[in-house]
Amino acid sequence: MSNSAPSKVALITGCRSGFGLLASLDAARAGYRVYAGLRDLSTAENLRAQAGDLPITPVQLDVTKADEREAVIAQIQEREGRLDALVNNAGIAIAGFWEQLEEDELRTMFEVNVFAAWALTKACLPMMRAQRAGVIINITSMAGRMATPGLGMYAGSKFALEGMSEALRHELRGFGIRVVLVEPGPYKTDIFGRNRRMCRAFEAAQSGPYAALQRKVAELFDRMEPKMGDAREVSRLITRLLDDATPRLRYPLGPNVLPRLMIRKLLPFRLEERVVDLVLGK
Repeated sequence: MSNSAPSKVALITGCRSGFGLLASLDAARAGYRVYAGLRDLSTAENLRAQAGDLPITPVQLDVTKADEREAVIAQIQEREGRLDALVNNAGIAIAGFWEQLEEDELRTMFEVNVFAAWALTKACLPMMRAQRAGVIINITSMAGRMATPGLGMYAGSKFALEGMSEALRHELRGFGIRVVLVEPGPYKTDIFGRNRRMCRAFEAAQSGPYAALQRKVAELFDRMEPKMGDAREVSRLITRLLDDATPRLRYPLGPNVLPRLMIRKLLPFRLEERVVDLVLGK
């Protein structure tokens, strides 16, 4: 923890709760001046209460809105003249099977999880390139490494961001900008609580071809909840990575992450299918 005046600047999205809220507090304690993005600035009361005198500025930032992205970048440019870190944390998950999701639901998820992260990163790059320094931390998910039934479309958005980030890391190395992926497993955040979302067809279905599988997936979600990790582990990792000069590309973490990685690395897919069947109780 630094007691000196903040000399570096970070923009973190999705700061109402969960990883974003905790990371904004931890980064400020570590000596960063933090611009904490909120989809609705009227929800900043909790952040302000926890921040106290920490150098955190809540900003209106619905990441899907171009005018709000531009306004925040302009504000940082005018007030600070630099940007040392961007943490693309804002994201949503809509559960449901491939055949159940409607186009607007899928587009909404990709708009937040993929297009918004791409657009905000693009807007930040001129400042970072001019400095020849900076870090971009994209919060993906273990679902971006291994897809499971009922979360396939969410996994698709995270797979997309993983691939884009891998290429971006190559593209920015020559400018002194680091690109890092943080891949949490299940943690206690609002994405599995207050913000837990099912597609319309998933919520409405009481019978039909997917009814049995749907019940098993719902039961799996319920079994996972008590075993979810402490979100502070993720915020501490994000804060450490802000100043890591030589980070790896990927940082998976969380409950049962190692077994999932070993399954993906060592087992042929037909055996991986069998493991998924066993987990679902098929």
